Amino acid sequence: MISTDFGPNEDGNDAILSLITLFSPWTWRMGDAILKAKKQLESLFPSSKAILLMSGRAGIKLILQALNLPPTSEIIVQAFTCEAVVLPIRALGFKPVYVDIEKNSYSMDLASLQNKITPQTKVLILQHTFGMIPKNRNKVLELAKSHNMFVIEDLAHGFDPVFWQKEKLSDNQVLTLSFGRSKALSSVFGCALITSNKSLHDSLGAVEANLPYPSLWFIFQLLCYKPLALLIRYTYSFLSIGKIIHKSVTILRLMVAEISVKEKAGEYDPYLELKYPNCLAKLLTFQLEKYPHMQEQRKIVCNIYSSCVGVMPSIPKDTALCRFPLLIENRDMLVKKLAVQNIFLGTWYTQAVAPRGLDLGKVGYHVGSCPVAEDVCRSIINLPTLVTVEEANKIIKMINIQCSVNDH
Repeated sequence: MISTDFGPNEDGNDAILSLITLFSPWTWRMGDAILKAKKQLESLFPSSKAILLMSGRAGIKLILQALNLPPTSEIIVQAFTCEAVVLPIRALGFKPVYVDIEKNSYSMDLASLQNKITPQTKVLILQHTFGMIPKNRNKVLELAKSHNMFVIEDLAHGFDPVFWQKEKLSDNQVLTLSFGRSKALSSVFGCALITSNKSLHDSLGAVEANLPYPSLWFIFQLLCYKPLALLIRYTYSFLSIGKIIHKSVTILRLMVAEISVKEKAGEYDPYLELKYPNCLAKLLTFQLEKYPHMQEQRKIVCNIYSSCVGVMPSIPKDTALCRFPLLIENRDMLVKKLAVQNIFLGTWYTQAVAPRGLDLGKVGYHVGSCPVAEDVCRSIINLPTLVTVEEANKIIKMINIQCSVNDH
C-alpha cells in the first residue's frame, strides 16, 4: 500500500517507539521529552522560543486571543486552505477575508492581497502550501508591516531548516508548525508556536500552563496509531488483511479521526485545547532527529516527479514537499484507477476551503470570490513524497498509463 495520507512518515522504528511508550503509562503525561522537543525546535529557529500544544487550530485560536484584537477585526487568509485555519477565526467572531492564489506557485496573489486590506485588517496568515516558501513572502511581510498587521506564518505542511537558520523573526510574527499524522513531521497530533516576541511567548505560555492534559484513553488511542498504521499498510495487499484490520480498529475506535464530526459540520471544536503530553513529545523528538534524512528523500522524489511528469505549475528544484501537487484532467477517475492498484493519492483542497463537503457559507467563503483557487481545486492531486525511488517511478508509470488511456 502506497498512500499520501495514511501514516506516510511512519516506519518500523516509529512503531516500536510507540509500542514501548504504550507500555510505559507513567511517562504518558509528564516527563523530560517535552523540554527536549522544545530545545530541538528552538535550535532550528534561532533566537526564538517554542510553545507545544495539541493542535494547530487550537494554536491559532490562542494566538488571536493573546493579541487582544478589536471585535471587528478582519483576518486575511488565502483561499486554497483548510477549515483548521478558518474555524478558530470564526469561533472568536472575527471575519476571515480570502485572498486568491497564483496558479504557478500556490502562493497568495500579491495584487489580490493588496485589494483586500482595510482599516479593520489586523492579522495576516501566510500559508506555506505543501511546505513551499511563498513566492512573494518578502513583499507580503513588507506589506503587512506597512499596514501594522500581525503575521502568522503557517508552516503546518513542513519547513526547510536551512532557510530558517538565516531568518530572524520580528516581534509582529509567529510561526505555527503541525505534527499531525499526514504532515512533514508526525506525532499523530500536535503543534508548535514559534516566536521571538517575549511578551507573546509569556502570554501563550501562561495559557498553555492552565490547559488540561488529554485523557488516558485519548493518549492510548494516539499511541496505537503508528503501529496500527504500519501493520495496515504492510498487510493491505495480502488477502485484504490490512483492510479488515483497518475496518476493525475503526469500529473499536482505536484510531482518532483527524477532523471531528463538529469540525466537518463547519464549527470549531475545542476538544484539542489540551497540553501536549510527554509521550507525543517522545515521538516528535524521534522524528526531528531523522527529519534531515526524511527531507533529503522528499527532495529526491520531488525531483523525480518534476522531471518525469508534465508538471504545471513547476516546482523549484531540490524542494522537499510533504506532498507533490499535480494538476491533471479527470482527476477523480485517476484516483479511483490507482486505488485499485493500492496506490492512494491525496486530494487535499478539492474546494477553496477544504475538506470536500464543508459548507463554505459556514466559513464565510463566497463562491466565485477567488477564481484561480477554485480552478486549481478542480484538478489538483497530491503525490506521496516520502516513498522509495522505485515507488515513485511506479506512481509515475501508472499516471502516464492512465493519462494515455484517457487521451484515447
